[in-house]
Amino acid sequence: MNKLLTAALTGAVALGVAGAAEADTKIAVINLPQIISELPQTKAADARLQSQFSSRVKEVERLLDQGKSLQDKLTRDGGTMSQAEYTKTQRKLAEVSSEYRLKGQALEEDRRRAANAENQKILDKVQTAIEKIAKANHYDIVLSGTSVAYAVDGINISDQVIQMVSKDK
Repeated sequence: MNKLLTAALTGAVALGVAGAAEADTKIAVINLPQIISELPQTKAADARLQSQFSSRVKEVERLLDQGKSLQDKLTRDGGTMSQAEYTKTQRKLAEVSSEYRLKGQALEEDRRRAANAENQKILDKVQTAIEKIAKANHYDIVLSGTSVAYAVDGINISDQVIQMVSKDK
């Protein structure tokens, strides 16, 4: 019986201490996908990337169209072409296909690198804003809203982060 009473009192004390610690802890929540999607810097970065790579995208699209055209020509006219013309068209198709693959892969790698660099710049600004807001409002913990099952609206600081980062262009 003594062991049961001791265990119950220990549990009650532990719960009381945990409750007191919770009362002193100030928590905020952010919705990072919302923040990123609503920032003007994100839209500006997307426009810069689009502009930066537009000529290369057009070149890759041109190669794709040229390859389709050559393939259609072989399919449509292959039976009536001379052997030399057929071979020449096949070689040209192989050359265009190879160039398409190489340029397409290089384009995707470069776009991915540039997008990652732009995203990192934005994330750094968001992190700085979160830290400033947390310190100014004395938050002990800022959680990502994607890992929180429920939170009242008053602790979501996403709009504050958007406003702060939007001012820092």
